[in-house]
Amino acid sequence: MTAALFNTALWASLVALSYALVGAYVLLTGGGVLLRNQILGVVFGGVVWGLFFAQSGYARGIQYFALLAYGVQILLLYSWYQFLHRLLRGPYERSMPELVRWLVRLFWIVVISASAGVIWLTSVGTAEWLDTVCNIIAAAVALLCLALAAQFVSDAPVEGRTATRALALAAVLVSGSQAVVAIVAAAGAGAPRWLSGLAALCLAAAGLLMLFALRQRPQWSLDIFVSPEARSYAPRFLATGSILLVTLFLLPVFSSLEPLIARQAALALVLGMGTPLVVLLFSERLNARLKVFVSKHFVPFRYDYREEWLRLIDTLVSKGAGLPLPERVIKALAEIVGSPAGILWTRVDENRQLTALAGWNVPSLPEVRIAIDDPLVLFMLERQWIIDTAELSRRPELYSGLKRPSWLDAFPDGLLIVPLISNATLTGLIMLHQPGSSFRLSFEEIDLLRTSGRQVAAFLAQYEADQKLAEGRQFEAFNRLTAFVMHDLKNLIAQQSLMLRNAAKHKGNPAFIDDVMTTIDNSVLRMNKLLQQLQSGETTGPRQRVRAAVAVADAVERCRGREPVPQFDDTESDLHVWIDRERFTAVLVHLIRNAQEATTRDGSVSVAISAADDGVAITIEDDGCGMEPEFIRTRLFRPFDTTKGSKGMGIGAYQARTLVMDAGGSLRVDSEPGVRTRFIIWLPLYEARAVTSAA
Repeated sequence: MTAALFNTALWASLVALSYALVGAYVLLTGGGVLLRNQILGVVFGGVVWGLFFAQSGYARGIQYFALLAYGVQILLLYSWYQFLHRLLRGPYERSMPELVRWLVRLFWIVVISASAGVIWLTSVGTAEWLDTVCNIIAAAVALLCLALAAQFVSDAPVEGRTATRALALAAVLVSGSQAVVAIVAAAGAGAPRWLSGLAALCLAAAGLLMLFALRQRPQWSLDIFVSPEARSYAPRFLATGSILLVTLFLLPVFSSLEPLIARQAALALVLGMGTPLVVLLFSERLNARLKVFVSKHFVPFRYDYREEWLRLIDTLVSKGAGLPLPERVIKALAEIVGSPAGILWTRVDENRQLTALAGWNVPSLPEVRIAIDDPLVLFMLERQWIIDTAELSRRPELYSGLKRPSWLDAFPDGLLIVPLISNATLTGLIMLHQPGSSFRLSFEEIDLLRTSGRQVAAFLAQYEADQKLAEGRQFEAFNRLTAFVMHDLKNLIAQQSLMLRNAAKHKGNPAFIDDVMTTIDNSVLRMNKLLQQLQSGETTGPRQRVRAAVAVADAVERCRGREPVPQFDDTESDLHVWIDRERFTAVLVHLIRNAQEATTRDGSVSVAISAADDGVAITIEDDGCGMEPEFIRTRLFRPFDTTKGSKGMGIGAYQARTLVMDAGGSLRVDSEPGVRTRFIIWLPLYEARAVTSAA
C-alpha cells in the first residue's frame, strides 16, 4: 500500500514538474506569441493537478476532498479545452462553425449547472451517486477534448507537422487517460490506484511533449492554425460521444456488480470501444476511407449533381460570355472547385507533346510543352486520377512514388491537374490554379472533376473535328472552284488548238480570219469571266434573259469541228430562259462533245429544242455506245469520277446538272447500251418564272 501510494505521489510530482518546465520555457524565451495565455493556462492547470494529487495521501481526510479533486480535474481539462478551442478558432477566431460554437457553449452551461448542483447537494448532505455524477461530467469534458484534438489533427496545416503531431499526442494522452479513469471510477465506485498512477504518467508525458512542440516552433504564429473552412466536427463528436452514451446506458449494470468486477468490465469496455475509435479518428487513411464510405452511402451529397451537370453543359454551349470553346472548357471545370484561373494543354495531331491551347484568366499562354510519355501523364492516363500537386510534393507515396516533374516548377499557382480522356486516349489536360488557401480535395470533387473531364474531352474532340471539317470544306470549295476553272480552260485550250490546226490550211480565207477573230474575242471574254470568278470565289455568273435557241445554236456551232457533226432542229425559236448565258452554253457544248466522243464517225448526234410543260426542253441524242443504268445512277453525276482517264476531269455532267437545277430545271438521261443515249434538259420559261415570282 505504501509503495503504491509513493508511486502515485511521485508520478503526480512529475506532472507538476513537467508543466512547470513548460511555463518556465514560455516565460523565459517568449515563446507562444498568440497562444501564450492558453499555454500558460495549461501550465497552471497541470501544476495545480500535480501538486494536489502529489499531496492526496495527506489530504484525503479533508472534508470535501472528492469535490476538490473533481474541481482540480475539471480545471486541468478546461485548460486543455481552451488551448484546443483557440487553435480551432483560427487567427481571426472565425474558423470554427457557428453551430459548433453554440453547441460547445451549451455543453459548458450544462457542465457548470451540473457542477453547481453537485456542490449544493454536497453542502446539504452526502449522496452515494454524487461521485458517479462528478466522474460522468469529467468523462464528458475529457471526451470533448479528445474530439477537438482529433479535429485539430485532421485540419492542421501541412507545415510543421512534427510540432502539431506532438501537440495533438499530448492532448490525446491527457484527455484519453482522464476519460478512462473517470469512466472506470463511475462504473466501479472509484478507480484503482495503478490506473490513476498510469494516468498521472500520461499527464507528465503530455507536458514533455508540449515542451518539445514549443521548441520545434518557438514562435507559433498564424501558420499553426487550422483552415477557415474546417467543417467536419460531427464525426469526432459522435465518435467520442458514443463512448459516453454506452457508459451511461450500462451504469445500472455496473452498479449491480462487485466494485472490482465492475472496474474490470468498465476498463474492458472503454479500451474495447475507445482504442478502435481513437485509431479511426487519428488515422488519416482510415478516416478518409470511412468518410468516403459514409458520405457515399448514408449522407446527402455536398453537390447537387443535376445542377452541376446543367451548369457544365450550359457553360460549354453558351457563347454569351464571348469566350471560345477552349476557354469555356477551362471555366467550366474551374467553377466546380472555385478556381480563379486555368490552362488547357492539348495534343496537336499525332505530335508527341501537349501544347498550351488556351488560358482562362491568365496573362499569357506558357511555352512549356509536356511530353506525352511524361511519367505524370502516363500515371493520369493509367489511373485516371486527378493530380493534387501539393499532395504530390508532400506525400508521393500516394502516387506510387511518382516524382514531381520539373515542368511543374513553372506554375507555382497550379494546384489541380485534370486529365481529359476520351476513348481511353489522353487528349489533353487542364491545370487549375489554387482555389484558396483552405481548399481540400475530397472524393466528391474528384468524382465530379473526373466525370466532367470526360465530357469536356468529348466536347473538345467534337470541336477539333468541326474545325477540321470546316477547313476541309474550305479546301473542298477551293478545289471545286479550281476544277471548274480548269474544265473551262481545257475547253478554251481545245478551241484555240483547233483554230491553230486549221490556220495553216485556211489562213488565206477571209471568212476563216473573221471566225478566228470572233473566237479569240469570245475566249478573252470567257477568260475575263474566269478571273472574276476566282477573285469572288464563286462558280456562278450573273443570270440574264437568254433566248434558248441562240444559246443552243452557239453551242452546236462550237462543236462543228468534230465528227459526227451535230444536227440542230430549231422548232421553237422564241423561247427564253433565265440563266447564266456563258455557263449554259459551256454545259451544252460539253454534252454535245460527249455525245460526239461516244459515237463513231458515221453515227449521228442531234440537238432539238421544243416547248414542254410551261418550259423549254432541249434534247441531245446520239446513237453511240450508250450507258448502263447502274453507271447513270451511281457514277455519271458524281464529281471527279471520269471514264476518260487523265484526259477528263469528271465534273462536266455534275456541272451541267448543278447549273440546270440552280435555274429551277431538271436534267434527265435515257440510255440503252449499244443503242442510243438521250439527255433532256428542261428549263422554265422566263415569262412563267416572272409570273410565278410575282405571285
